[in-house]
Amino acid sequence: MVVLGLAVYLPGLFSIPPIDRDESRFAQASRQMVESGDYVVPKVQDRPRLNKPPLIYWLQCASVAAFGDPPAGSGPDTAARRDLGNIWVFRVPSVLCAVVAMIATWWVGRRMFGPRAAWLAGALLGLCPMVAWDAHQARADQLLLACTTFAQGLLFIAWRYTTRPGIARRGAFVPLAFWAAVGLGIMAKGPITPLVAGLTILALCLTTSRWRWVLSLRPLLGCVIVGAIVGPWVIAAARQVGWDNYGQTIYNETIGRSTEAAEGHWGPPGYHLVLLTVLMFPGSLMTALAVRRAWVRAFGTAARAPGESRLGRLRRARPNPGLFLLCWTIPSWIVFEAVTTKLPHYTMPLYPALCLLSARAAFAGEAGRLAGTREWLSRAGFWIWSILAVPLAVITCLRAGAAARRDRFVEALGLGLAGAAVTMMVLFEWVLPIRMDGSVRIAEARKRIDPALQRPLASVGYHEDSLVFLTRGQLHKIDEPNLRAWAEAHPAGLVVLDPQREFRPEQGASGTELRESIDQGAAARGLAVIDDPLAQIGSIWNYSNGRRYDLMFFEPAIAPDASGRESP
Repeated sequence: MVVLGLAVYLPGLFSIPPIDRDESRFAQASRQMVESGDYVVPKVQDRPRLNKPPLIYWLQCASVAAFGDPPAGSGPDTAARRDLGNIWVFRVPSVLCAVVAMIATWWVGRRMFGPRAAWLAGALLGLCPMVAWDAHQARADQLLLACTTFAQGLLFIAWRYTTRPGIARRGAFVPLAFWAAVGLGIMAKGPITPLVAGLTILALCLTTSRWRWVLSLRPLLGCVIVGAIVGPWVIAAARQVGWDNYGQTIYNETIGRSTEAAEGHWGPPGYHLVLLTVLMFPGSLMTALAVRRAWVRAFGTAARAPGESRLGRLRRARPNPGLFLLCWTIPSWIVFEAVTTKLPHYTMPLYPALCLLSARAAFAGEAGRLAGTREWLSRAGFWIWSILAVPLAVITCLRAGAAARRDRFVEALGLGLAGAAVTMMVLFEWVLPIRMDGSVRIAEARKRIDPALQRPLASVGYHEDSLVFLTRGQLHKIDEPNLRAWAEAHPAGLVVLDPQREFRPEQGASGTELRESIDQGAAARGLAVIDDPLAQIGSIWNYSNGRRYDLMFFEPAIAPDASGRESP
């Protein structure tokens, strides 16, 4: 299982350029931590980045300490390969955390359903496109996934101990480990881990009408443990930036994101449910039937009493692993669908539960114990899954689709995993490095003009953080109205911009007329085109906003004044 995961995670780890925008911000903040020695407040250039806690930055700093982060041009093989700013060093913690999440899923799955279903669930999690793609990025989400999965696994053990008191003594360490995992989850990405755990606990209590088991978690001791993990950094960071600024940041990242779409990341209710089919492929083949099976086994074991409401019936659920996984998934999923800000990876901490349910359902289907496989809606779902499989390894996934339609679900998932693995290996290693190289091309052209990398660099219009990372924070992001002032302040500088966007020459002009118009626009702003073939960048695609840029390098137009000194 782990080998299978690494076979997908390692291709592209060294060749995909820094990804905009989150990865580049995380990596640059970690680099500046190492360079400045300030391990309290992460910063990107001169801006504090307190919207994410520091644990992932510390892990990335540890990776830098282990593998190094030499400046551009200092390595022995930089001339033979593209210089991606050592981004792979900052991605190592994400890869390791993705592997840990697979192991954690297998670990809890063994206690729920046995080794075969546990192995399949771990593989389904590690090779689903959402996790595999995110494992290639230097972000906090794989760390969050690992912490949340372990916390939920420990919570399951604590819950089951209450119904099996004969082994309660073996679980004495469980509450301590659970609260430690919650504290680390908070240090990974704020409130998500306690949100998922808290909603799971609440749902379990409501559906079983059992509350006393919560005391076995030792909540007061848990508050002390979480406070000891989180408190020192919160106090140190708030003292450094001010309690008001820190409090406003926390508000914006919690309440603010819930009520307004941050950075335009809006989506309607049902957004995550629609994406699940693709983002959790191939495990999504069984998800709907798996949730239905778990629901029936948890709530359909006894008839409703006379006069009993449906809510009352739900409060007599049968405690079993399926119920726990439903309580892990459904309440938090509703919250993620309800909040205004939506991104595809927000529901990833719920994927382990869905993968466990799906793996168990696949084995039940193989044994003929899965209801609903012959219903028209299920058959339609199998056809849709088969169609989604076609862009993967075609022959393998065509066979997977045929296996699914013949109720050979384990074989279908196995073939789907194989096809997904091969496709993602090709995609990560050979396709994405070419399609996502805009900032790399700018950085390489700059290095050809300025091999010593001593000239100040400004970018107008193209303000992606990947370029900040590749220039080690030396980039000045400016707008066209401030261009002349920057040129006057940096007479030895370099400016990269798209003249057709910033100077707006006449449409339909011939090549000569267009060049004259660009020269005039540059001169009006104190610039001159660098007519050097080495400075050519050409057209690049900015995948962050879907725009194309035809970038050129300019430099301040300096002329000597009467005293012989240079002046703009």
